[in-house]
Amino acid sequence: MILAECIANSEQGIAQLFEELYDPAFLIDPAQERFVGANAAACRFLGYSAEEFTQLTPTDIHPHEIPRLDAFVVSVHEHGRWVADDLSCRTRDGSLVPAQVRATEVCIGGHVYILTVVRDRREELLAELGRSIRKLTHDLRNTMVASRLMGDRLCRHEDPMVRRSAELITRSVDRAVNMCQQTLELGNAEEQQPRRERFLLGDVLEEIRAAIGPEEVARASLDTSQAEDAEVDADFDQIYRILLNLVRNALAAGATRLQVIASREADVLRIDLSDDGPGLPEDVRARLFSEKSASRTHGGAGLGLAIAWELARNHAGDLLLLNTGPGGTTFRLVLPAGAPLEGTPSKPQSDARHRDGDSVPGP
Repeated sequence: MILAECIANSEQGIAQLFEELYDPAFLIDPAQERFVGANAAACRFLGYSAEEFTQLTPTDIHPHEIPRLDAFVVSVHEHGRWVADDLSCRTRDGSLVPAQVRATEVCIGGHVYILTVVRDRREELLAELGRSIRKLTHDLRNTMVASRLMGDRLCRHEDPMVRRSAELITRSVDRAVNMCQQTLELGNAEEQQPRRERFLLGDVLEEIRAAIGPEEVARASLDTSQAEDAEVDADFDQIYRILLNLVRNALAAGATRLQVIASREADVLRIDLSDDGPGLPEDVRARLFSEKSASRTHGGAGLGLAIAWELARNHAGDLLLLNTGPGGTTFRLVLPAGAPLEGTPSKPQSDARHRDGDSVPGP
């Protein structure tokens, strides 16, 4: 604890009470606009030592809210107290922590101070976010169930191409419904462990080709000729999500030619996705595979890469950036290959993608 010596000596009971407060507490001298006290909880909360606190002022921990701090001092003087639920405190490492701040005017040893108690709101905000996600997920699931029923009707259409398209739509809706259900059951959006099955990479790439949309297909080519026969031992839907995120990011960045190449070496399967886009900007490269790496000016690809990386690690594999620049970008998905299959790999049992032997034309 730090506390001005004159206060600590003359008011031992106050000093002890101040120190024993569970929440971070500060004592501010409004005349000098500086801290004269901070308890141990405050030091832990902001990451400063007691000695460092003696050099700080309220504006150091609320750098973006100085006008509100001025109003705060005036309000405390006028009303004797002040409360704010939407302030943020800057910690020693520079991060901002959402907080509720309660301030009260107190008189100690004949001098007026402002006692400020801070409550960390991170857990509260995360809980609110979790509740919002669960509500949204619940409604999305119900909406997509209706889409699933309509897809089932189209699967009985007399036109084989309509049936084929309906099957792809149904699988996409099923993926979304399953993710919603997992979020509702577990209360979070953590990725599930892979449900491994044997399949050809070409089956995944065919669905990706259909999923990227007619506008994107019309202006971009996707070469999968050197990857379609690769044998994969993994979670079909998670591999689909990884590659779809990479393809969509490349298209959003302006790529017009994409190529997928698969190779197997010993017990490792390598899947390289290359594009002719402008390359990743420096600010994205610095925090690659982090949810915070998205850049509004470059298509906001950060979350998709973070998801793809997490799904790759779920498989005891990895997602790597091999190269990027004005000539394009190449990502490599590395997966445990599993034992070679005898004969032709079978498609997932639940998959009706080739029921009619039809295929969706590529770009």
